[in-house]
Amino acid sequence: MGQIRLYATLRARADEERAVEIVWSSGDTIGDVIQELLRRKPGLEGHVIDEDGRLVKFVSVFLNGRDVRHLDGLETAVNGAAEIAIFPPVAGG
Repeated sequence: MGQIRLYATLRARADEERAVEIVWSSGDTIGDVIQELLRRKPGLEGHVIDEDGRLVKFVSVFLNGRDVRHLDGLETAVNGAAEIAIFPPVAGG
């Protein structure tokens, strides 16, 4: 079990929740956990994972502070208590 923390515009799409508690089992992947998040928060559909099942371009997903793109992507295993943070694309200057 752990938390998925949502930031910026993703928070608005998830009923203004800063964090969503999700129960996962040893061996579940980031992709599994995100699918459960999308089931619970359908307003996030298309804003985290695209229609091909890949992370949306410029969305950053961190597992315990590490970018999953530098691990095994959506296949990264989530074991035990963990914190997942999802950041939307950010622009500006």
